[in-house]
Amino acid sequence: MQVDVRDNIKSVLAGMEGYKRDVVDKAIPLALNRVGEMARTHAGRTLRAEGYNFSAAEAVGAISLTKASRGRLVVTMRIRRRAKLLLNFGARETKQGVRVKVKGTSKLLKGAFIGQLRNGEHAVFIEDKSAGQTILRKGKDHKHGSKGGWQAYPVRKLYGPSVGGAYAHEAVQGAMRTFIGQRFDERLRHEVKRLSR
Repeated sequence: MQVDVRDNIKSVLAGMEGYKRDVVDKAIPLALNRVGEMARTHAGRTLRAEGYNFSAAEAVGAISLTKASRGRLVVTMRIRRRAKLLLNFGARETKQGVRVKVKGTSKLLKGAFIGQLRNGEHAVFIEDKSAGQTILRKGKDHKHGSKGGWQAYPVRKLYGPSVGGAYAHEAVQGAMRTFIGQRFDERLRHEVKRLSR
């Protein structure tokens, strides 16, 4: 994500008198980089405000920043699109299927179940006759610690959204643009005044 703040720079400087050009040249990348860090933290809050079930640590960990410099007045946020197992969205098995909470209220996926793969990984699966056979055992087919219950099923492992996929929604993008624009104005004024002392 890139946000153009050139108009913000002009409006901030228009309201400040007696600033020196070399001070402004130093202040702009400092302000951009600080706001980039603030935006990375704020992204987690924004996703949760939109109802997505991501922790703040997950959101921050999925975002990398390319910082600005005096020769490159741009901060770039790259948001990783690594899908998260549906199991990790509060999955709970019921008689009808699996209930998960990806965004907002929890939803029931009829026919889905929680199973264990040979490597010990647990996940949410659903029958898919077009998929290949997967050897696993369903939670209800074995007692904890037993070695039995392995069978081949035509199933598909289910995933929820990635941080990057959720971040791409317009509501999230709009909220982040507003946040960045406001914080950049404040931060540029702060840096110009600090460097002018």
